[in-house]
Amino acid sequence: MSDISNNKEYRELFVIEANEHIQNINNELLAYEQDNAREHIDSIFRSVHTLKGMAGTMGYENIRILCKTIENVLDALRNGILVFEKGIADTLFTCFDILSRLVNDEHALIDISPYINSLSSILADENKTGVVGKDNNNNNDSTNSNNNEKNEANDKLPTTITVKLDDLDRLVDLVGELVIAKSRLKEMVTSNNANVMVEAQLTHLDRLISDLQYSIMKLRLVPLSTVFNRFPRLVRDTASRLGKEVRLEMEGTEIEVDRSILQAITDPLVHMIRNAIDHGIESREERIGKGKEPIGLLRIAASKVEDRISIVVEDDGKGIDVDALKRKAVEKGIISSDEAERMSDEEALKLIGTPGLSTAREVTDISGRGVGMDVVFKQVSKFGGYVNIESSKDIGTRITLNIPMNVSIISGLMVHVHGERYIIPSSNVVTTMKVKNSEIMHIHGKRVIRIRGKEGKDDDRDGKIIPIIEMAYMLGVNGYSDDNGDGNACSDSYSSIVIVNNKGKSIGFIVDGFEYMKEVVVKRVVGLNGRFVDATIAADGSAVLILDIAQLVRG
Repeated sequence: MSDISNNKEYRELFVIEANEHIQNINNELLAYEQDNAREHIDSIFRSVHTLKGMAGTMGYENIRILCKTIENVLDALRNGILVFEKGIADTLFTCFDILSRLVNDEHALIDISPYINSLSSILADENKTGVVGKDNNNNNDSTNSNNNEKNEANDKLPTTITVKLDDLDRLVDLVGELVIAKSRLKEMVTSNNANVMVEAQLTHLDRLISDLQYSIMKLRLVPLSTVFNRFPRLVRDTASRLGKEVRLEMEGTEIEVDRSILQAITDPLVHMIRNAIDHGIESREERIGKGKEPIGLLRIAASKVEDRISIVVEDDGKGIDVDALKRKAVEKGIISSDEAERMSDEEALKLIGTPGLSTAREVTDISGRGVGMDVVFKQVSKFGGYVNIESSKDIGTRITLNIPMNVSIISGLMVHVHGERYIIPSSNVVTTMKVKNSEIMHIHGKRVIRIRGKEGKDDDRDGKIIPIIEMAYMLGVNGYSDDNGDGNACSDSYSSIVIVNNKGKSIGFIVDGFEYMKEVVVKRVVGLNGRFVDATIAADGSAVLILDIAQLVRG
């Protein structure tokens, strides 16, 4: 192996560029399966050829040799010597997976001879005609032509600069410190009654820092297509192994999110896709028997709403068997038989995500171990998001992930509770209000308020009943209970309430007061229980805890 391969800098650049080529050859082969257009094979050939050259420079012989053999098959396909069929596609996809493993783990001990033999056997069946590689000059002309096409295409593309993730994270941290320093300076200047010139300069500094912050945070954003582009291959392979036919539709892949969030939701999305194909979408025969289209539909759609994104994964399959779900929950001791009988279908669907709860009849290497949806709920909740599940028998299942777009610098509402300050992420805040204590009602021993409808009416048709609770009680402040606070309060006095969204449902927190929405820098610190928690630094230099609403309500 060449000495250059030991250079970390070159290694990082090689892995990034090589993975881009591997993603391209996967996408192009999937497209070639659909329309057999020559342009797809040409694109694959260019990527494989480039990867072969890169591997040769780095001294990665296994990658170079495997790429060379793949080139021979691709050359036979584009020259009409080989007739494309599913078996060839399967062999090529398998080899692409091996290339991926070799690229991402330079110490992987993989015997490539079986894959070389598989590719060679494809050529051997056609080589009897004596035409494979018959015209080296033509092949060279073709390669030169392809290289010219590639150079022309590159001239039209915007320049892409590779940035090390560690360096980017450090830059984000520095900007965060700058934002904190700006807030502290602003508070100091304001409190000292600074003159007009100083205030003007501070305003200018504020704008510059905000612009810098926006630019830096944009560097952390990556399009959903970075992950979504892998799903066509995933759907193809999963459906093929299960003997099913599935059509994939994707929308909103251009939406950008924080890379840390995208990394965190990748595995959950993979679980959801596999579950949909394995347990949701029926076989061709079953679908025809139900009067459905023979080919199942799997749709993945992303949309942006303010500072959050919604990712929907839905299928037109058999739906979730709610009765089976209840029986399994009773069997696992999660709920009692009486609770199961009283439970509505909507309530039963909320059981999904409970560790170890699965209605699969048998465990497979695709799904059925009861860990898939558990991972989904945990990962989404970790970033202040929530999961919503809807399902109808023989119509299908729709799972929605609602998550924030950015987690490094967020906007939040500062609330005061029992002499302490806390931040509630704006992604959780629905609204704030001051409510007369006389308007607080009791239903089944719990306090609630009614929020007026769109036209300002305050009746059962237009009003929405929302439970409220003391934030101090939820935070475990001594002396507070869930029904404390309004028994001795004057009916003419007001309570400050923050309405938050938790997993699609609204709940009101009674607080001592709240301040305007502001941007805060998220810092990960060690809490009292030894677990990591999120906090920010206030303008006075003190640490302020950022509340995890999902965890708070669950706790």
